[in-house]
Amino acid sequence: MAGGVAPEPEAPVIIQPAPPAMDWTGAYGGLLLGLGRGAYGNGANFPGDGEGEWDGSLYGIALCYNFQNGSWVYGGELTYSGANIDGSEACVNPAFQCYGEISSIATLRGRVGYLVAPSTMVYGTAGFALADLTFGTDDGAGGGGEQSRNVNGWVAGLGLETALTERLNIRGAILHYEFDDATYQTDIPYNNVGGDLDQLELGVVFRF
Repeated sequence: MAGGVAPEPEAPVIIQPAPPAMDWTGAYGGLLLGLGRGAYGNGANFPGDGEGEWDGSLYGIALCYNFQNGSWVYGGELTYSGANIDGSEACVNPAFQCYGEISSIATLRGRVGYLVAPSTMVYGTAGFALADLTFGTDDGAGGGGEQSRNVNGWVAGLGLETALTERLNIRGAILHYEFDDATYQTDIPYNNVGGDLDQLELGVVFRF
């Protein structure tokens, strides 16, 4: 335009390519920590009212493989955790304490997850559990006895896992365990003694 100032040319628009979607397919290993609380007993005479409470902590490892199909992720997982879960209550004879302990739990479980975001998955899990349980009685003066057994059971729960980097995930889950009943020889045999456990599990996952 005569007598005017020519407009400056517009800067070119640079379109950035979208980052690639995260691929959840592959193997990983994890470190696990947890807190657990539940009940043990036989509903009759172990402990005195038939039901005691136990609680404590867990620490372990996990190995898994995932397959991704769109927004769905499927996988299997093997875990092993040491445990410091215990509890004690009065027996029918109040001179004795009836106690229960969990020293380890191993699981083989499946997982089905849904990606609510490319890097975040909600999932359900369920499978088999194998636990090292100990039940016993103690009168505080060397009387009583205990027996340990490896018992079968099952586990199920819900969780959330999110990726911090391409190789590092964090996750949390709420799990419920049920352990089979068995007979335990203490000062006397107690039949049908079993237990359950609710666990808050936290994990750091390293993707291979």
